[in-house]
Amino acid sequence: MYNNESTHVTAMSMKMHVIVKLNDGNLEGELNCKHFEEPFKFSSFMSMIDMMETTFDAKGFPEKQVLPRTFGPSKPRVRKHEMDLQALLKEYTLKHESASAGEDSTLPAGAEQQKAADKTCTFDILVRFRHNAEWQGSIHWIEKDVTKQFSSILELIKLMDNALAE
Repeated sequence: MYNNESTHVTAMSMKMHVIVKLNDGNLEGELNCKHFEEPFKFSSFMSMIDMMETTFDAKGFPEKQVLPRTFGPSKPRVRKHEMDLQALLKEYTLKHESASAGEDSTLPAGAEQQKAADKTCTFDILVRFRHNAEWQGSIHWIEKDVTKQFSSILELIKLMDNALAE
């Protein structure tokens, strides 16, 4: 099980441990935190972000400041104590395994796939706030012992992508 010990984690923030691998241009990884019984496997940054957001919603922290906009009808708001995270994880995994069966997670031409060697990076991501429909927090790249702040999901993904490119 993942160890979530840190002096920087507050009661209303959440720390996640992420291992990202780039194999022949294909992205894959594992996401873990103290709330998971076992690591969640993902095959794209989008599925990683979606699973993290689902976990935050299930636990009720970091607290969401605005409701997301949708093109269709919005889902009814469920109180955190009514959500079973493990059931959500299983449902999410089943739904996305069938959807991603034909999905190509290959990076665009000219991206990191030019590197011959496979790359693995390990991160601790601490999300402190979810203000303005974005995440704010810090990411610690374990192999290089470097910590950076981020103020959006896009900035978080760019930091992770930059680490994979090094």
